[in-house]
Order: sequence, then C-alpha cells, then structure tokens
Amino acid sequence: MKKVELTNLTEKYIAGIASGEERLELESWYDKQLKLTGLPPNEAIAEQEHTQTGERIFDKINLQIYQQEKKKPSRYFYRVAAAASLLLVLGLGWYIFKQRSNTASHNHMASLIKPGGNKATLTLSDGTKINLDQVSNGTIATQDGISISKTADGQLIYTISNTKPATSKTGFNTINTPAGGQYQVSLPDGTKVWLNALSSLKYPTSFNGAYRRVELSGEGYFEVAKNKNKPFKLKTAKQEISVLGTHFNVSAYADDANIKTTLVEGSVAVNNFNPQASGKLKPGQQAVFQRTGFAISNVDVEEYIAWKNGFFVFNNEGIKEAMQKLARWYDVDIEYVGDFDGIYFGGSFSKHNNLQQTLNILESTDKFKFKIEGRRIKILK
Repeated sequence: MKKVELTNLTEKYIAGIASGEERLELESWYDKQLKLTGLPPNEAIAEQEHTQTGERIFDKINLQIYQQEKKKPSRYFYRVAAAASLLLVLGLGWYIFKQRSNTASHNHMASLIKPGGNKATLTLSDGTKINLDQVSNGTIATQDGISISKTADGQLIYTISNTKPATSKTGFNTINTPAGGQYQVSLPDGTKVWLNALSSLKYPTSFNGAYRRVELSGEGYFEVAKNKNKPFKLKTAKQEISVLGTHFNVSAYADDANIKTTLVEGSVAVNNFNPQASGKLKPGQQAVFQRTGFAISNVDVEEYIAWKNGFFVFNNEGIKEAMQKLARWYDVDIEYVGDFDGIYFGGSFSKHNNLQQTLNILESTDKFKFKIEGRRIKILK
C-alpha cells in the first residue's frame, strides 16, 4: 500500500468514517506488518497486555498529554513525514485495538464543521472590498500601474505593469483572513507572504522610498525577496523586524500572551517598542516577546511553520494555547469545564481534517471529552 493511500485510509479509520471494506483492508495490512516484525497478530494479544503495550507505544508516537511539570521539548513530532494520523505500525495497532473494542461516535454537528480554507477579503486603496473566495480567478483589479490577480490555489499576485505612470501615487492595500481562513500574497517586489487565520497584512502597491514597509497583525510566514539596497521592515503592534532577504515566521495575535519571531534562514533584527530592546536572530532561533524585552532561544523551526504546510504541530504546549489555534482554524468557541492548568499537549495532525476527525484523535488519549453545542466546544475531564 502506498504511503498516501495509507495516510488517507488511516485518517478515515481514526475518525470512524471508514467503510467496512476499508477497515478490513487496514487491519489486514497491520496484521501483515506485525508478522514481518515477528510479533503476534493483533487478535492473539491478550486484551490487558495489548492495552498496556498500546498505551506505552501510543505515548511515544503521536499524541501526548503532559500533566504537572512541563517536559523538555521533543523533536520527534516535527519529523513525521505524513499527517500525524498516519501512525507507525505498532502505534496504529493501538488505534485499531481501540476501534475494535470501543467505537466512539461524536455529535453529528462536529462532522458538519469543516476545516478552514483559502478565504480572505482584500481592501484596495480607494476603500473597495473584494471577497477573494467569491470572485473568479484571473485579474481582479488594477491600480497605480499594478495588476492584481487571483489564482485557483489561493494566491494573490501583484504584477508591476510596463505602462505604470511615472507620477503614479502609491496606495495601500490590506488583506484580512477570517476565522477558518488563510491566504498567500505575492507582493510587488516578489516577497511571498502566507497569512494564517484571523490575520491582517497592510502593504503598499509599490515600494517607493528607502524601505519596503508592511504591517502585520495575527500570524504570517514571510519569504522576503532579496534587495540589499532596500531593507524590508515588518511592523507589528509591539515590534519592528528588519531584513534584507530571508525566511521567517511571526505570530503576533492580540489575544496571545507572547509575540514569537522564528527565523528559518538568513538573518533578522528584532526591535521592541515598549520596553525598548533589540537583538539579531540566527537561523533556528526564536525571539519571544516578554514584559522586559524578549528572550532568544534555539528551536526546531518546523513546529512554527507547519501551519502553512497543512499541519498542526504542538510540542509541550499548554492545552489552552493549542486549542486556541484549533478554534481559529475551525471558527469555533472553546469552553473549559474543569481545571486544565498544568496540562500540556504534544502531537500533530492534518489541518484538512474536519472537526469530528480532529476531536476523535484528541479523545483517543482518554484524558478528556468534548461536547459540541453548535459552534461551541465544551472540554470536560
């Protein structure tokens, strides 16, 4: 079975939506893998022993809940090549055992809540608003000698026209993504920006002057076109980031406690407004805004850019912070019933899952349950 087929089949199995034929196919594949490793088939393992073994393996493979003291970060989750629901052989066995012994069913509403997609609103310099997920592909506007086009795969591309007026006045555009939305923008200088849900990017239609300046709220991943004569400056509510040409991610949501700047390649200079502080990042480093300035540390950057590649990746993250990210993507509200302080979450899974599939994966830890009321998710211990 090819990896992509196994990935799709496993996701359907875990979510409880696989057909009888698909379930049999996956279980047969799993039993064959056990035979190749010299281990007994799934049915031959005593229930108690299988449960204990499965739990130990499951804790090491895909989804982990940490309570009490926060553990040191693990790099395992970032190395998973496919969706997190594609488990290793023994970890898959734990899911199959769980499914064979007890098939859980979620509220039907959860299956109706779909994952986010390419949704955004573009506001032109004259105030005109364009709903990008409703307009046709192709050229959607022209202004100041700039052609703006939309592609089928969720990109907004700015192209400088050869007939641009010499005295054209530079205007500013703003692109906003809603909850459950994302979008990619190619700016006039060739810089590429990926916007996460509930984010906003303000930028000029042409970069005149000594700097290329843009403003961000929310989260964005930037691949800045190199231009040593015109530095690129990104402003958030509390910071300014200066680069010549580099790849980096910035998470600056107003309702998050910290602003995180993560450098993938190149170099960036980070300047805090209040309190005033400055520093430079090297590839693989992250600056986290704090009350006294910011702290710089080494990180695995894959965790912080996985969102643009279609995955959620959490590494020892507070359960409330992790669920906030899910809430933005699925456009839902979260309510906690009980004390969830001191609980940390580790794991990864596809952003393409619908809400039911995602909640099924989370509930398989047996650490908490979910109750769906419309677009409100109650989390219960």
